[in-house]
Amino acid sequence: IYNGVLIDDIIPKTSERNLINPKFLVVSHLRESKGIQDLICAVNLLSATIKADLKIDIYGDGPFKNELFRLVKLYKLESVFNFKGSQSNLKDLYQNYDYLIQPTHMECFSLSILESLAANIPVITTPVGGNPEVVTNNENGFIFETKNVKVLSELLSELIEGKKYIVGNTRTIIEKRFSIDMMVENHIKLLYT
Repeated sequence: IYNGVLIDDIIPKTSERNLINPKFLVVSHLRESKGIQDLICAVNLLSATIKADLKIDIYGDGPFKNELFRLVKLYKLESVFNFKGSQSNLKDLYQNYDYLIQPTHMECFSLSILESLAANIPVITTPVGGNPEVVTNNENGFIFETKNVKVLSELLSELIEGKKYIVGNTRTIIEKRFSIDMMVENHIKLLYT
C-alpha cells in the first residue's frame, strides 16, 4: 500500500509549461544522499549561453548546505541557484515551476515527487527506491542514471532548449494511485479481507 498525499491541498499548475527555458525547483533535505551536488556539477557543464538565463530554486535545509554553497561558489553559479530554505507553503509554490529535479542517490518513497506530480509538475529523477513506480520516463517525467552528471547535464540542456518536454497532465496518476483517499481505501480492504 503506497503512501498517499492529500491532493486537495496542492494547487495544480493550470497554465502551459514553458517549453523553452523552463523553471526548475528542488525540494529536498540538504544531505549528500540527495545528490544535489550532482545537479550543481551538471549545471556547471552547460554552455555559458544556457546558464545565463537558467534559474533553479532549492527549497529545504540540512547538514550538507554549506558544501552545496561551496560548490555553487566554486563553479560561479550564484546567479543560477537560489537557496530558499524551508517553506511551509510548498503546496502552493509547485505551480510556479515547470519541473522538479530530484537527483537522489537513495530514496524510499518520495512525498515531494508525489506532491510535484499532483501539482501537474513533471519530475526529473533517478531510478532509486520507489521513484520508477511513480515516474514513467518521457510520460510524467524523466529518469536518468544515478550520479550520472553528464547525462543529467544533457537532459537539462535538451529541456532548456525545448528539444524535450512533457505535455501531459501529471496529476492524473496521483489521483488514481497515490492519493490519501486511495491509501485509506487500500488499508480498509486489507483489514477486511
